[in-house]
Amino acid sequence: MGEDGILGKELEVDSDVNEDRNREQQLDASFQDWYRNIGYWVQQKEDMTQVPKASVFDAAADTDTE
Repeated sequence: MGEDGILGKELEVDSDVNEDRNREQQLDASFQDWYRNIGYWVQQKEDMTQVPKASVFDAAADTDTE
């Protein structure tokens, strides 16, 4: 027993009645572009915040001995 929607008809969330294959493909492509964009900016953030593997204090001590 489903919930009644507008005018007492059962409401279907994802209906294929008005399916537009081109619109669905555009939506899929835009989602993929959006997801790649997020990955790009996450990589940019990681590149900007990447610190050297050696301790900063160890690196400073090495420069004093040279």
